Amino acid sequence: MIQVTKLVRVVLGVQDLDRSTAFYTDDWGLGITEEAPDTIYLRTTAGEHHSVGLVHDRDGGMREVGFEVGAADDLDRAAEDLARAGVTVEKAPGPADRPGARRNMRFRDPDDRLVELSWGPEEVRDAYGTRNVKPLDLNHVVLRTTDIDRAHRFYIDHFGFRESDWNQHRMVFLRCNEIHHQLAFVRRDQAGLDHVAFELRDFLEISKGVYHLGQRGVPRIWGPGRHGAGNNLFSYFWDPDRHIVEYTSDIIRIENESAWTPRVWPAKDETPDLWRQPAPPAMRD
Repeated sequence: MIQVTKLVRVVLGVQDLDRSTAFYTDDWGLGITEEAPDTIYLRTTAGEHHSVGLVHDRDGGMREVGFEVGAADDLDRAAEDLARAGVTVEKAPGPADRPGARRNMRFRDPDDRLVELSWGPEEVRDAYGTRNVKPLDLNHVVLRTTDIDRAHRFYIDHFGFRESDWNQHRMVFLRCNEIHHQLAFVRRDQAGLDHVAFELRDFLEISKGVYHLGQRGVPRIWGPGRHGAGNNLFSYFWDPDRHIVEYTSDIIRIENESAWTPRVWPAKDETPDLWRQPAPPAMRD
């Protein structure tokens, strides 16, 4: 087993590349790092080459999720481990075939989701101009799975994720570093993307983002509110292709592994929002 160290990127299929690029830069607050045929690479202020890839795709949906590993030979060890488990490796470990890292590999997880592991991040430190708010980093991704037990065991057994919490037996939160969850799974009838969360500095920044997006006519789904699992503040929105994106802050950092005990949420009198806003259909169905 290897240890994944960080969630680094998501790749989203979009029907209109110009429209979606405008949303993620002018409305959401990301910056363009690089452009390629039918692809735009977008970054946060974290300094990584990109946290979001936008790819022209008439069918939309999430194309890929990417994680970082701590050493170059982790990729070779991961490929060997996955091959023994009968997992399809679509790109063998080797020099990266796209911007953002020095080496990479890709495989299919149990939900037939394309996953990239990479090593040797490419850094981009120059500022990218003013925005209403600028996301600090890609904070977490929540994926829909048809078999929540299979999904969460796969990532624990192969990549060293640890359980942080559950929402009943409907949702599991996993960590690969001190952040309460960088990956979570929610049980659904069909696998796919649930949402992608970007970290802002504090509630003031979330409030600024909510107001700005409202002025721009961006549909808000849920929030502001505060989750029980993770304790994070949140507000959810639709992007132009109906991907759900989240502004979040104040998420728990688990610095002492031995002191953390996973909890099953919610208790009898609680909802996924401690401020008592019930989850809307988009976050339930």
